[in-house]
Amino acid sequence: MRRNELAAAQPGRPITRRTVASWLLALGAGGALFGRPHVALAQNWPSQPVRIVVPFGPGGGVDIVARTIADEWVRQFGHSVVVENRAGAGGNIGSAAAARAAPDGHTLLLASNSNSYNDLLYSSAGYSPVRDLVPVIQIGRVPTVLVTTPTLQVSGLRDLVEQARARPGWLTFASFGFGSSGHLLFEMFTRRTGIQAVHVPYRNGQTYPDLIAGRIHAMFNNQLGVMSYIRSGQMRALGVASERRSPQLPDLQTFAEQGIADFNTDVWWGVTASAGTPPATVARINGIVNSVLAAPAVRNRLEALGATPVGGEPAQFAAFFTAERATWQRVISEANIKID
Repeated sequence: MRRNELAAAQPGRPITRRTVASWLLALGAGGALFGRPHVALAQNWPSQPVRIVVPFGPGGGVDIVARTIADEWVRQFGHSVVVENRAGAGGNIGSAAAARAAPDGHTLLLASNSNSYNDLLYSSAGYSPVRDLVPVIQIGRVPTVLVTTPTLQVSGLRDLVEQARARPGWLTFASFGFGSSGHLLFEMFTRRTGIQAVHVPYRNGQTYPDLIAGRIHAMFNNQLGVMSYIRSGQMRALGVASERRSPQLPDLQTFAEQGIADFNTDVWWGVTASAGTPPATVARINGIVNSVLAAPAVRNRLEALGATPVGGEPAQFAAFFTAERATWQRVISEANIKID
């Protein structure tokens, strides 16, 4: 995608129809205008090892997904694929490095939720996901779950909301830090339900112990992070913030089933490339990752993590990203959240 096609979309401003049209032009119709040289470049790709940048440390969900994709990519296609962890600044350091890479398809970013809103939070994220990255493919999604300490005396999600309305400021919510996904979900939840609750941001490893011990009441987290605690009874799940119930927690009702509509906040992963990557190269990478996602070993691995594989075309990922960004842009604006 050419940088001048996305110049109208600056960090902190809404994604316009013109922006989406530019994305789609670069991903599809643009190939008709520049087809021959781009096809030639794609035919010579990869001419060097492919790097998948993970903007977080090793061992986490994003890292596991990246290595799962890379291993099957190597197995199926024989390319040299390297996963590179570049953590720091809430994912901004690695994401900015990937965005600044040569637009030739040899450096990819394993993107996730934070890439849809970090530039709206940080005064200087170092990159714009709209201007500097092009969507390639969505890999998968995993549900977000509202969990509470098992000692909390509530019968369900409705009861939690009713008690919080009756006792403003009583309910406490943990998160992994100011501006984290858990914080944004807290802000979204309090505004949707009209409750007054207290946000308690953590920056150490005490979040789970404090929740289990009852020193904090509740938190939002992805299913991958809390599944073992739910199964052991150390945490209690009150609802899944997804369009449908989780296969791993089939008895847990969705928020919609419990009266809170349009509260769908899955954790997701996807592959992006730096803006200016030839559409034919984007299409080739998209085809490779779709093939990888179809492999039984990869599908089984993702499903074991509680994730649903997605795949599809770049335009589908672009449309999803646009809607995701609009949701968090509204929450961040309403809550006036900024990180210097």
